[in-house]
Amino acid sequence: MMHHKKIASWVLVSISIISYACNPARVVKPLAKSETMVGANIGGPAIYLGSAPIFIPLTSIYAARGLTDRTTMFASLQTTSALFGVFQTDIGITQGIIKPKGWIPGISISPVVNLMFDRWEKKFSFYPEVDVFAYWHYKPSENFIYAGMNNWFELRNTRAHGEVQQTHWIPSISLGHQWKGKKLNFQLEVKYIAPNLSNENIVVDYISLSQSGALGFYFGINKVF
Repeated sequence: MMHHKKIASWVLVSISIISYACNPARVVKPLAKSETMVGANIGGPAIYLGSAPIFIPLTSIYAARGLTDRTTMFASLQTTSALFGVFQTDIGITQGIIKPKGWIPGISISPVVNLMFDRWEKKFSFYPEVDVFAYWHYKPSENFIYAGMNNWFELRNTRAHGEVQQTHWIPSISLGHQWKGKKLNFQLEVKYIAPNLSNENIVVDYISLSQSGALGFYFGINKVF
């Protein structure tokens, strides 16, 4: 069983150049001061399994806390990778820049640190990230749509097997929608992940808009207290 977990963790890390850089948005709109949010997500890059299109079902849980009406701190745990011996978390702050007004969108920015530890290889990885979001409310509800630019940075100069790291910036473009319910809130998001990276001649057959990157699909649920 442990051998199978080690192989599975190696597979997760081996495809991670696209897979681990594709978390859905945690907090787009800052929470009110002292509000707390807990949530969970499932989703990932879309691939062909044989001839069948599926998405990699990566799961995560997260929590967020409103420090002020404009500043929210959040942290997550990637539960799928943790099951196979790879601890991964992203810790960040969402800062509101502009509040939405009519058709003028709200703007927020989220500096994030991504931390990974592989228990099998005893390797630690650190990846900074900066995300920028625009979001629009539509009346009379608290629902909103959003668009984002995600920027993931690779700081190492070498890849596996001592190969030179050619790409230090991994962008993604996201579109999403959040629905506010009476008890729970729901989120749908689609991402174009790593459009600057080729998806040809690699172990996974990613579904994409071109010969680079991958499309990702996500569903989330959260509750605000």
